[in-house]
Amino acid sequence: MGNKNIEDYNKSEYLYNMKTIKDKNKNQINLKINKDLIKLTKSDDSLQNLAYEQAILYDKRTFKKIYWAFLVDSQIILETFCKENYLTLFVIKLSYLVFAFQISFFLNAFFYTDEYISNAYHNNGVLDFFSGLPKSIYSFLATMFITNLLNMLSNNKDKLISVIRNKRGYKDYLHIVNIILKNYRNKLIVYFFLVFILGLLFLYYVTAFCSVYHYSQKYWFIGCLESFWMDFIIAIIICIFLAFLRYLSIKRHIKYFYILANIISNFL
Repeated sequence: MGNKNIEDYNKSEYLYNMKTIKDKNKNQINLKINKDLIKLTKSDDSLQNLAYEQAILYDKRTFKKIYWAFLVDSQIILETFCKENYLTLFVIKLSYLVFAFQISFFLNAFFYTDEYISNAYHNNGVLDFFSGLPKSIYSFLATMFITNLLNMLSNNKDKLISVIRNKRGYKDYLHIVNIILKNYRNKLIVYFFLVFILGLLFLYYVTAFCSVYHYSQKYWFIGCLESFWMDFIIAIIICIFLAFLRYLSIKRHIKYFYILANIISNFL
């Protein structure tokens, strides 16, 4: 009897210790989740997507921080390497960055017209900045349009942030999140398929272009750099304007400025 009592006691103590460890681990996990959620709700992504009434209450950022948030969102290089990955995988950002370079190089070759080549020939191979400017503008606009369409497929953080912020206490919270993630998975399949197919087509076209216009490769590459710089400079100017509108709308309670800033930022 004594041995049995000792065994029962040891078993009860073991079960109690296991339950204590399990509860402790659960509490630590819940604490980490809560900290991550608090950090997420204070991130630039969350603050950028607040409704106007919520922004008045919670967005206390300085003008510089608002400007930086707009600039990072508009520049894929900055977003890939200078932004924490809360709801977007790094590999997706990296693939989007590579595709942005691919399409820029392709479009600069695609818009490399006979007139442009003729100007280079008549000027002894020398082209000034303004001669290649139209080509760079066309390439920049087309790149912005196509990459924005693909960004809609590869980015689902706005919906997730909205659900985390507004539905976290609901009983069907996990069900809603699972539905969003399932839809996101289907969108990513389409995204990677398009990126792969288009990437192969771009590679083929650029290879053929460099073979045919062997002596124009330097000007083609310069045109690509012009497109990148144009994108960056325009983004700096527009983001200053957007940050000013948003900052002023929050400080002075001007809702129309806030709506205008959100509309313009959707096209960047």
